[in-house]
Amino acid sequence: MQIPALLLVLLLLAVFGSGFGLGHYVSVDRRRSQNDEDSSHHRAELGLAQADATRWQAAAAEATGRADVLERENVELSQRARNEQALLRMIEPLSARLKDMTERVASMQANQAAQDAAVREQLSATASAHRELARETTSLRAALTSVSSRGTWGEVELRRIVESAGMLKHTDFSEQQNVATTNGAGASAARPDMTVHLPGGAHIAVDAKVPLTALLKAQEIEGTDQFSEARRSELVAEHARAVRAHVKELAKRDYPAEFPGSPRITVMFLPTESLLSQALADDPTILEDALKSGVAPATPSSLLALLRSVAAVWSSARVTEEAQEILALGRTLVKRIGTVANHVDKLGGSLRSAVSNYNKTIASLDSRLIQTANRFESIETSIETPQTLDGESAHVRSFTATGIIDELED
Repeated sequence: MQIPALLLVLLLLAVFGSGFGLGHYVSVDRRRSQNDEDSSHHRAELGLAQADATRWQAAAAEATGRADVLERENVELSQRARNEQALLRMIEPLSARLKDMTERVASMQANQAAQDAAVREQLSATASAHRELARETTSLRAALTSVSSRGTWGEVELRRIVESAGMLKHTDFSEQQNVATTNGAGASAARPDMTVHLPGGAHIAVDAKVPLTALLKAQEIEGTDQFSEARRSELVAEHARAVRAHVKELAKRDYPAEFPGSPRITVMFLPTESLLSQALADDPTILEDALKSGVAPATPSSLLALLRSVAAVWSSARVTEEAQEILALGRTLVKRIGTVANHVDKLGGSLRSAVSNYNKTIASLDSRLIQTANRFESIETSIETPQTLDGESAHVRSFTATGIIDELED
């Protein structure tokens, strides 16, 4: 173990101090023996020398204590150095991970920057689309304020739903058909927006004139304060009253009265679900009262289901008609086959009669006429006798499957 330089200096000073004190004490003692007269002076100097020796011993003890402290500090420093090295060895993997983490964070920041740029671009496109949508919404709102435009909108939605249901134009439905109706006020010309034809000559009238003004005004209110909510509720209630009034108007027109054998129902088409749901939210009895009046409020989903059901009925009716046509053709074919078979059977009977008459004629010729003619001697050659038909050649077959013929004869 190495002793620090400061500790060596202190030890040397302590040794030199002790030696100096002892030498001084010896010299004083010698002088005291030489000069007894100066004994008191010598004793004083000896006391000083002893005091110096004591101080040097104390300094040496203090230096020794400091040396011990320095020794302990040196040990602690060595231990601390070892601990720091161990800590560095432990931190080294963490440092590698931290470096990797730093690289990942940098990559994530780069990706985030790219994503932020994409998001900003998307937001810009969305804002542009929103502005375009706002312009189109304004144009649509302006168009829907016209009664004729609302009717056209309803008719367009009707056509789209009818095409989706497979009810082709002028085949299973007709648009804008004039119907003469009679009610309490007398005869008048009504005009349903669409007439759905059912098999058997039945029909269902569909109306697409939309009560929309009040609901549009309610949707234009953007505030959430109490006044805005109250105004919105008032307009929704007005919309419900308009729907109920339209139901009563359709009930008075009584389209089904002009379609005998048709269902006693008129479809009131509402092009959006909210038109009916908002009205029912304010007045839930509208639907029940409308059905009692023979008016069925229908949204796109319910009308599509109705038209697909009608299309299925038409398909089933066409299958039934085709089956009936096939049955009629089969009956006609069987009847005609029986007629031909009857004619052939009669022809066979005629053939059998002809063969019998032929054979009788041949027999008569052979037994009478030819025999008499052969007696003329002047005739050099005899007349050849005609051959009769044998049994196989003269046999005429009859029908064995006589079911059709018997049925026709009966």
